Amino acid sequence: MKKMLFTLMGIAVMAAAVSCKKKKDEGPGVQVSKMLTGTKWKVTAQTVSPAVDLNGDGQADTDVFALQPACSKDDYLVFSEGGAFQFYEGAVKCTEENHTAGTWVLFNNDKSIRITDEDGTFEAQILTINTGTLSYKFTEVINGQTVTITETRVKS
Repeated sequence: MKKMLFTLMGIAVMAAAVSCKKKKDEGPGVQVSKMLTGTKWKVTAQTVSPAVDLNGDGQADTDVFALQPACSKDDYLVFSEGGAFQFYEGAVKCTEENHTAGTWVLFNNDKSIRITDEDGTFEAQILTINTGTLSYKFTEVINGQTVTITETRVKS
């Protein structure tokens, strides 16, 4: 579940960057990269479609964020220039490990992001980006079912 959360957060950040308007003197990749880098991106919403039983209670769930433990709700991503990123636990710790590092790259005309870390490679489609908000989606297999996860992050 931590891997899925980390992946979702990374994708959201990328999505926000891709949707912004570009300046006339900069290419789209430069503008999107500037929006992504140097900021803490914290997840504020995660949904799954179609609904799937995420917590084993026999009921199909759509709100992934509501099911996350409190210790993961303040975690954040930081994207750096040059394609590096770090995932940090917030003030409330789930584990003793403070961060995970990896790389990121925009592709598909800066409308998608690819994140690679020790767990593998993850890709997401950026849906929107505006001042302080990033939204993206990706597919994942949960309990044998392919689902779409949509995540929203905000600058913190």
